[in-house]
Amino acid sequence: MDDFSETKNIIDGAKNIVIVVDENADQDAFGAALGLFFALKDKKSVFVPRDKNPKEVAGLLSENSERKKFVISFKNEVSEIFYEKKSDGVDLYLTPKNIEDANPENFFCKIVSDNEKNFLSSPSFFDLVIAFNINSFKKLEGLFEDNIDSIYQCTVINISNNEGNENYGEANLVEKGISLSEKTALLLEALQGDISEKAAGFLLWGITSSLDNLKTGQTLPIIKKLVQKGGNFYFSHTENGTKRKLSLLEKTVKNLNFLEKENLYISLLSEDDLRSTGSNSSDLGFIVEKMKNLFFLPSFVLLWEGKSSPLTVKGVFYSDQEEIIRKIKSAYRGDYKNQGGIFLTKKEDLASAKKEIITLLI
Repeated sequence: MDDFSETKNIIDGAKNIVIVVDENADQDAFGAALGLFFALKDKKSVFVPRDKNPKEVAGLLSENSERKKFVISFKNEVSEIFYEKKSDGVDLYLTPKNIEDANPENFFCKIVSDNEKNFLSSPSFFDLVIAFNINSFKKLEGLFEDNIDSIYQCTVINISNNEGNENYGEANLVEKGISLSEKTALLLEALQGDISEKAAGFLLWGITSSLDNLKTGQTLPIIKKLVQKGGNFYFSHTENGTKRKLSLLEKTVKNLNFLEKENLYISLLSEDDLRSTGSNSSDLGFIVEKMKNLFFLPSFVLLWEGKSSPLTVKGVFYSDQEEIIRKIKSAYRGDYKNQGGIFLTKKEDLASAKKEIITLLI
């Protein structure tokens, strides 16, 4: 278990925090840095200076921080203001103090941006720098050459997964083989703060970008927690079909259970899960493919409610264990190929089907 106590004390005591990312940063580093920013920004003064970070950081921050709002102006005094919510919107009521002021010419409406652009600039004072994959103090100094004394008068948290890192910080979270976003998620968990939906989304985006070569025993449980916090897999996707399938993948991850002794993962999808995402059974092949080739699960069983009457629970699975394959083939009627297949359980509800298959496989 990571010991983040020193790092936690540093962050808790900081007043103004500056986050910087290496100029050659990848999606994982962006996800980690911006996930940390959105997790801390409501509790601390946090800055991600435009002139000290890759241009992609400023773009992502602006895109995800900017809000639009209506401003309704009335030139004269009012005696009453109230609003009424409706199913399709809201009505705002202003009662002029003087009846003769009730003239459309005295009302104005405009749309303004509500984005805190100051977080993209360097503060005049800061007492903590959090650096992502900046592996030498000399390189960090170079980012602050316009005010070199500032970097000597603050504390540095150094987060990296590069084995060549010089461990120059007062706190060094340097570990090879783990994504920066996963490390940051573990840090935020230790800080015991609630991870916002935006923070969870960026961290999930960073972790999933690195799964091919950066994966630990904690990765999937962390992904599950981030999905439960509101993070979504379709963060950078706009195509409706992809969003639908990734929404169903989120449901699958939320409901995922692990049988440690059998090294087997089981998840359930109700008819409501399928309906709420606009999905159907034809999307389940996508789910199985992601479980196998994105998360690299060795054995996976997915149970879902069919639409037949009476309701039936069906299953799809794959496994690299011959004993699991043999037991499922022997117990259930289905269509099997190589290391997996589709089968029909003997139960009409998910809870009973799950209990039955666990009893079969343990």
